[in-house]
Amino acid sequence: MPGIGVSFLNKQSAVALLLALLGMIVLLGHHTVPPMDRDESRFAQASKQMVTSGDVVTIRFQDELRAKKPAGIYWLQSASAALFGTDSIAAYRVPSLLAFLLSIAGTYHLARQIYKPPRAFLAAATLGVSLLMLAEAHLAKTDAALMLACLIQQFALLTIYRAWQQGRRPPRRADIWFWCALAAGIMIKGPIAPLLAVLTVGSLAAWHRSAVWVRNLRPLRGIVILGALTLPWAILVTLATDGAFLKIAINADFLSKVSSVQESHGAPIGTYLLLLGLLLWPGILLLPRAVAQLPTFLAHVETRFLLAWIVPFWIIIELMPTKLPHYPLPVFPALAVLLLSAVDAKLPGAATGRVKERLAYWVAFITEYALIAVGFLLAGVLFWAALQYGGVTGGRAFAFAVLGALAVAAAIWYGIMWHRQGGVRPVLLMLAAGLCVNAILIVGLLPALSRIHVSTAIADQITAENMAPGAIAAAGYHEPSLVFLLGTDLLLVNGSEAALFLAEAPGGLAIVEQRQQAVFLETVKTLNLRLAPPIQLAGINVSKGQDVIIWLYRVDKFDAISPSG
Repeated sequence: MPGIGVSFLNKQSAVALLLALLGMIVLLGHHTVPPMDRDESRFAQASKQMVTSGDVVTIRFQDELRAKKPAGIYWLQSASAALFGTDSIAAYRVPSLLAFLLSIAGTYHLARQIYKPPRAFLAAATLGVSLLMLAEAHLAKTDAALMLACLIQQFALLTIYRAWQQGRRPPRRADIWFWCALAAGIMIKGPIAPLLAVLTVGSLAAWHRSAVWVRNLRPLRGIVILGALTLPWAILVTLATDGAFLKIAINADFLSKVSSVQESHGAPIGTYLLLLGLLLWPGILLLPRAVAQLPTFLAHVETRFLLAWIVPFWIIIELMPTKLPHYPLPVFPALAVLLLSAVDAKLPGAATGRVKERLAYWVAFITEYALIAVGFLLAGVLFWAALQYGGVTGGRAFAFAVLGALAVAAAIWYGIMWHRQGGVRPVLLMLAAGLCVNAILIVGLLPALSRIHVSTAIADQITAENMAPGAIAAAGYHEPSLVFLLGTDLLLVNGSEAALFLAEAPGGLAIVEQRQQAVFLETVKTLNLRLAPPIQLAGINVSKGQDVIIWLYRVDKFDAISPSG
C-alpha cells in the first residue's frame, strides 16, 4: 500500500486490492496460528462433533452440553469443516475470514454515505488493519460473524431513518434486510444484535422525541421473519434437551455476565476506553480531532445515526461487570467511519488566546501524542512476548519482534507527519505500516511463542515419537485445544484415574500435569505398574496464567507383572 497513489483510492479496484491483501494475510495466519484456548478450541471442537455426529440441533463439547451460544456459528463452522476437512483448525476459521472481508466491504459502503472514495477506503482500512479486527479474523469464534450481522442490520436501519429525515419512502426491502440480519445476529450470539438495535432506535427516538419512523420497519412482518428464522431451532433444541439448553444459555451465560464477573474477566468502568488505543491502533490516532467535531455530527443525519449506534452500546458494555476485549466490535464499523472525519481537520482550540481554547488545544495535542506512543507500548509487548514465551523458537520470535518494531517506527513516523500536516496520504501510509505491525504480531510472532502452545507441543511430540496410542487420558491439563488436537475420545481425568487408565488400556498414553503427578505415581506404585521412561514437556498455560510441566507416560511393553498383563 505505501506505493499506491492517493488518486488510486478513487477506484473500486482499491477496495478489491485491500480485501485481497487482507485475505491473503489472514489465510496465511489460519495455517500458522495453532488452536487457541479457550473459546476458539471449544467452538471448533463442538463444530467438529456436529459434523461427525450429524446432530445439527444440540451443541456438545465431548459429552457436555455446550449451552453458551445459539447454533448459528456452529452451523457455519461445521459447513466449512465439512467442505475443507475436520482435522485442521484453519477450516473452522473460514467463516470468520469471510465475515471479516464482508465487514470491510460493508464499512466502505457505509462510509460512502458520507465521504468520497478516498476517505471511505481509509475508513474500511482503519477497521481492517486494526489489531482487534485482524485478530478476530484469525479465530474460530462468533465475534467477526456477529459484527457483520450487526453492520448489515444497522446499515438497513440507517437507510430507513435517513429516508424519514429526508421526507421520502424508504428503499424497498430495507426492512427485510434489517429483520433478516437481526435474526442472523440472534442465531450467532443471542441478545447482542437486538440490544444494539433497541439502543440505537431508542436514542434517536429520544433525540427527535418521536418514534413514528419505526413504523417503516414493519414490525408485524418483522416478527414473522424473526419467528421463521429463529423459532424452529429454538423449539427443536428445547425438545432435544428438555429445556436445559435455553435455561443454561439465558441464566448461566447471559444474565450471569450482566450481573456479575464471569471467569475472572472483570474490570472497572472506562476499561474499553483505555483499551481502544490498542485495539483500534493505529487509526485511533484520529480520535481527538473527530471528537472535537461532535456538534457537527449531531447536525447531520448520517453521523447522528452513527453516534446513536456507538454511544449507548458503549455505555452499556462499560457498565457490565464482565469485560472482554471483543465486546466493542459491533460498533467498530461506525467508529472507523467517524474517525475519518478528522483526516483534514485541525487541532481544536488554539495554542494562544482564551483559556478554553488553549485547554482544548493542549488536551487534543497531548492525547494525539499519547495515542502515537501506543506504538512504543506495542513494540515493548513484542519484545517482552518474544523473550518471555519464545522458548525453543525464541530466535524466530525475536526476529519477528525486531521486524514488528521497525514497522511500529514507520507507523509512528507517519502518525507524526499526519499530526503536523494532516491529509490522506500520511494516514494511508500510517495504516499500511500498522497493518505490517499487526500482521507480524499475529501471523509471525504468535505462532513462534512455543511456550504458550502447550497442546500443540504435546500433539507434535506424540507424532514425532510415532506413539500411535490406542487411547489417551489427560490428568490435570484439560484445555480444549488438547481435545481438539487429540480427538473427542480424549479422557479428562485426575492423576489416580490416569494410572488406572494405563492399567486397563493396553497401548494407552497418559498425559500428566505436574500437579497431578504425585497421586498418579502413588497409584502406579499401588497397581504395581512398570512405566516406560516418560517424556517431559514444559510451557505456560495462558488460560490459567500458570507454568506447567507435562509428562507423557506409557506402560513398559515388557511389563509382565502389571494387572493388564
